[in-house]
Amino acid sequence: MNVTTADEVRVAAYSDADYANDNVDRRSVSGYVTTLDGNVVSYASRKQEINALSTCEAEYIAMSEATKDLLWLSGLCKELEWKHSVPLLLGNNQGTIALTAKPGKHSKSKHIDNKRHMVRRNVELKLLTTQHNGTEDMVADIMTKALGAVKFARFRRAMQVLPVLREDSGATTSTTSSEAAASSTMDEAAASRD
Repeated sequence: MNVTTADEVRVAAYSDADYANDNVDRRSVSGYVTTLDGNVVSYASRKQEINALSTCEAEYIAMSEATKDLLWLSGLCKELEWKHSVPLLLGNNQGTIALTAKPGKHSKSKHIDNKRHMVRRNVELKLLTTQHNGTEDMVADIMTKALGAVKFARFRRAMQVLPVLREDSGATTSTTSSEAAASSTMDEAAASRD
């Protein structure tokens, strides 16, 4: 992990959910990736304990799970006496972001369990901020659903996770041709943004 403590370090998490995708019990899957200056510190993918009644609720549950790790990471930075940003929680559901950013009466969300409102409470206390992050850039998708080779390779690289080495007929390879093409395309896109 490469962290520069001279300036403020960025504490962030990507959070996502795959709503009711299990054909047997219809429970959703939560996934999140927490980062410190872009370096992955923790990640998780797990089936939610309850059946969410909407996509918004499933995303909100995932955000509350990510919040726990995000606040832990913020506390670690404080303990190490590192200057750090207000933790940023990125989600790709506009309704969920609205629930966290604009507390008030949301008649359509009364069914959401009150314990999930920890995200909202931490936003109100200015211990956390939330922001919309488009689906195309949602790194946590890798934790919640099957992805095509290009998207998988892109998110894997964003997490700075190296591909698994495998042996094929005596030669050791680390990527498939589609992953290599995806990596090359990502490098070109990143260079054009810089």
